[in-house]
Amino acid sequence: MKHYTLLIISLMLSACGGGGEGSSSTEAVSTTVTQTPTTSTQPPETTPPDTSEETETMADLTIAPQFDLSSKIELNIDVDLNMGDSRAYLNICLKGDDDKADYNQCLLRAPLKQSKLTSTVMLANSALELVAEVWFYDSQNEPLRFEWQYDGEQSAVFTIR
Repeated sequence: MKHYTLLIISLMLSACGGGGEGSSSTEAVSTTVTQTPTTSTQPPETTPPDTSEETETMADLTIAPQFDLSSKIELNIDVDLNMGDSRAYLNICLKGDDDKADYNQCLLRAPLKQSKLTSTVMLANSALELVAEVWFYDSQNEPLRFEWQYDGEQSAVFTIR
């Protein structure tokens, strides 16, 4: 019985034939495959850059001895309004687009004592324009306004008189 079962299973497997295009004909179909040679295209050759010109390096950089390669500037602020005991408040801010003080970018905010103040602030960029406004607590409605711009000197002083 084992042999009959094996025989039936092997006949069934050989009868199925493993698929095809749905035809059950037993004719041998010959298939000819032709191979066409493929041509690979090479990328165009790039010419190396001309190295005959000399390129500048950091070693070729010449720097004046007094230049310290720093973009920071120490700004000394000297205020003396000679107004006695008038109470006042000083704002030093970056100049805004409307040529007024930009209160969101102030560098110094301080009260004046005897209408005087001496202080120092560090500026990160030498191309800044600053506006100083002195607001009085008592008498004046409009503040006194002063402007300052960096002139290229090593020690910068913003004098308010």
